[in-house]
Amino acid sequence: MVPSEFLQIAEGLNHLDPIRTYPVRAAKLVADLANATAYRVELETSQQPRKVDSTPPPPSEGRPVSLPLRHGRQVLGTIHLYLPEGSDKLENVDLRLARWGARALARGLSYSHRMNRIPPDQRKRASDLQARLDRTALTKREKEVVALLVSGASTRAIAEHTKLTVATVHTYLKRIYSKLGVHSRVELVARMVGTVGAVAGSIPPDMLDDQDEDELESFDGSNGFDDELAHVAHAAS
Repeated sequence: MVPSEFLQIAEGLNHLDPIRTYPVRAAKLVADLANATAYRVELETSQQPRKVDSTPPPPSEGRPVSLPLRHGRQVLGTIHLYLPEGSDKLENVDLRLARWGARALARGLSYSHRMNRIPPDQRKRASDLQARLDRTALTKREKEVVALLVSGASTRAIAEHTKLTVATVHTYLKRIYSKLGVHSRVELVARMVGTVGAVAGSIPPDMLDDQDEDELESFDGSNGFDDELAHVAHAAS
């Protein structure tokens, strides 16, 4: 897997909207990381356990590679990856990629669940974005990058729209993170709009229990998740 393909998958795993389709979209991305031909996700986040199958569905026979979907102290379920015929296990880089993907999926599932608990009137509206940007110390170009990011544009799409290189966009993002006091694009968008991911501050405190607060603190990248992304991306190259 080339680095650009991995980074596209990583961006997809971090993009929660639309929340309703996130489990299917994200599970497919994890399967792609592992070069799996099919998958089954068993979720334990609701009162009724739920299964999410790939299309076409996994074979009735076969021994999948099963990875736990764990985020913080939460165990959200399991993802079962069905490998091509003749393969019965993941090794080395493929296993590391799949494990990272399972962690990213669990993180996204946890926060999409949190977002579903937020009343619509508690969410920040996209129409207020420009007013928020005007109150920041960002330059005109930095505000443009943030607006494109909030709209759902990937790093490459932002580069194409602004006629910048991908590397320059990454440089702008680092400056923006520093100025706004955030650590990742997911936190940035959640702070601006409150619709992609959820971080401490975008969820009313009275809706959180102690476990929620611990997990939300780890979602902003301060737990080393983004650093791990860099290491896994290097291993994938």
